[in-house]
Amino acid sequence: HFHGLLLCTSTGVLQQGNAGTDVAVAVAKTVAELDTRSAKATDEKDRLMIHSLIENMPGGFDTMNSFVRDTICSALEASHLHYESTFKTLVKNLTSRDSSSRSTQSPRSAPLPTLLTSAVQEP
Repeated sequence: HFHGLLLCTSTGVLQQGNAGTDVAVAVAKTVAELDTRSAKATDEKDRLMIHSLIENMPGGFDTMNSFVRDTICSALEASHLHYESTFKTLVKNLTSRDSSSRSTQSPRSAPLPTLLTSAVQEP
């Protein structure tokens, strides 16, 4: 029995959220318009066999299309959650280090480089 569809890439499994947001978005864009009726195979016998299996399952191609879209949607959501979690952790780490380093230095011990400020620093 078929228990699911794992979407594997060279960077990870999409459903685990660690394959990269850009990869998940690219796959989702491709699958958004997918219709398994138009799927191709290297060997015509394989295509016919796959089409026959899909046609004979409850709901046929419509159910298969929904299954594929739902799987991609879940992978996209996992990728989003992973990205958000990583992003929040990075921001927290950067801001906590920034505030702890500020408390140990004098308020304006050295001027910031002009690249990091919006105003030109005067000597």
